[in-house]
Amino acid sequence: MFRSLIAGVLALAMALPLLSTAVLAEETPFVDEIYGDDQAAPVDEPLAAGRIVAVNADASSVTLEFRPIPELFLDGGIRSFRVEKPQELIGLQPGDKVRFEVRRDGRSYIVTRIENSN
Repeated sequence: MFRSLIAGVLALAMALPLLSTAVLAEETPFVDEIYGDDQAAPVDEPLAAGRIVAVNADASSVTLEFRPIPELFLDGGIRSFRVEKPQELIGLQPGDKVRFEVRRDGRSYIVTRIENSN
């Protein structure tokens, strides 16, 4: 009985990443419209594209929905980023299409530039 319980837990643990990827892919219609299915943002473009999910001006952060950014090895999806220049968040609201530049800072990522592309 103990072995079957362990086997069930291990099978569930292995299936969770696949389930979350499938659910996330279904919830990103905007990003799919930009790049098509299963494509990363082109490497030669200086700015990545995405859509604002939430803006927190008090914390100088923004939550973005985006496709993978190859040079940073990020998975696409929805992620919150700290914003280097909080004044760039003025006028941005959820649903806005944006182009942004992000850089790695240790274990986190910082948006160094963000532009409304509506």
